[in-house]
Amino acid sequence: MSEVRVRIAPSPTGNLHVGTARTALFNWLFAKRHGGTFILRVEDTDLQRSEERYTQNIFDSLRALGIDWNEGPDVGGPFAPYTQMERLSLYQEFAQKLLAAGEAYYSYETEAELEAQRDAAKANGKPYAYRRPSAEVLAAQQADASRTKTLRLAVPENRGNIIVKDAIRGDVSFDSSLIGDFVLMKSTGSPTYNFAVVVDDALMKITHIIRGEDHLSNTPRQALLYEAFARLGLTSAELPVFAHVGMILAPDRSKLSKRHGATAVSDYIQQGYLPEAFCNFLSLLGWSPPDGEEIASLTRFAEHFDLTRIAHSPAVFEMDKLNWLNKHYIRELPIEDFARLAQPYLQDYDLSEYSHEHLLLMLDAVREPLTTLADVKAATSYFFGAGVTLDAQVVGETLMSDEASTVLGAFALQFRENVSFISPQALSDGLKELIQSLKPLKAKAILWPIRAALTGRVHGADLGKTLYLLGREKVLLRLDSALRLIARPPVSS
Repeated sequence: MSEVRVRIAPSPTGNLHVGTARTALFNWLFAKRHGGTFILRVEDTDLQRSEERYTQNIFDSLRALGIDWNEGPDVGGPFAPYTQMERLSLYQEFAQKLLAAGEAYYSYETEAELEAQRDAAKANGKPYAYRRPSAEVLAAQQADASRTKTLRLAVPENRGNIIVKDAIRGDVSFDSSLIGDFVLMKSTGSPTYNFAVVVDDALMKITHIIRGEDHLSNTPRQALLYEAFARLGLTSAELPVFAHVGMILAPDRSKLSKRHGATAVSDYIQQGYLPEAFCNFLSLLGWSPPDGEEIASLTRFAEHFDLTRIAHSPAVFEMDKLNWLNKHYIRELPIEDFARLAQPYLQDYDLSEYSHEHLLLMLDAVREPLTTLADVKAATSYFFGAGVTLDAQVVGETLMSDEASTVLGAFALQFRENVSFISPQALSDGLKELIQSLKPLKAKAILWPIRAALTGRVHGADLGKTLYLLGREKVLLRLDSALRLIARPPVSS
């Protein structure tokens, strides 16, 4: 295989979409697998919708996922510039060469006239394909100064079927008679997508075009442009290798959209999904490693990445799978890294209540069940402040149970003076002694009221660690508050 050169070319009309991120990842993995070059190109010719903030979001999101590029707008490269609006002179140069050689021509129809042509074709039950008007009609149009002109490719008559070799789908055939003479340069002077992308791919020597199947319909037009360029000696006659990846669908198998939740990479990261977990998840959307290993680094996946293992059928964005992966990555984080990443979600709390060592212990104690980093806020809430909010259901079902008063009284008696708060282990040992002294009550009937009184819930971090972190003063303060609550006589109706 010659030197592999692949690219991702997002439009900065919104934040980086998960589908575009998956495409970028597949290109990156392929480049790494073959020691090739990965290029980032920005397609910003949609002037009304393109914004610098979206360009920055694309850069930031890709880097957050661990995807870097060898050539691009911010790092340069031998085929700069890598932003389309800075390449307008190149598109105009290619357009003029096509025009001079008779491979392209100017058309002057108004939008109303084009719509009438489409309506007429539909009325006759025929597919619409634009064809060059007669010389007389064209001359009359040119004489009308009110008309604007667009440049169209002259699709060769009787071209026959266009066969495109697709590394994922095999040979794909397109009937050229259904493809009209399509626009290359708009009346505004800006290039169309198909024209600009082929000029860029040809000049940047792109060898493989890995993209979503939504671009499959663009492929025959791009193939025709490559053929026209080759006839003029502007590019090689050999097409790049195309590989069209199946779409990403929502769980209901509809198009993934905002109604299903977040669709931008930055949204998921903001919600507390680790970039490493999200990237791992994206890797498995339509591709499977040969060894069946689902959790691995990008470097490891790159060692096995092959276009033949990409499915042409759609991939389903399964939140359960993403959540499972994220939980795994959170559990595997070094505790210092976890603490650093959790900080933004703990801003509502006074972290100065705890030493750094105790904060690490707290975070390690609560992280086992966490699905996202954002969950750490609710998981640690009961550690902060003097008191705790008692949920009405917890009070009714746990603190008002027949055993609760006895349990809390015994706990208060034992832990007020007789149990050391020197370590979590000492407190766990004290709880074991309490359980033994209160037999035949079951452990659940003893531990749930204690946890409810101290944390406002019946599930949470290891109770020995919880007692240690809260400290004797805070434990007894919350315990006394709970005892006063359950001792209060019921309100008469």
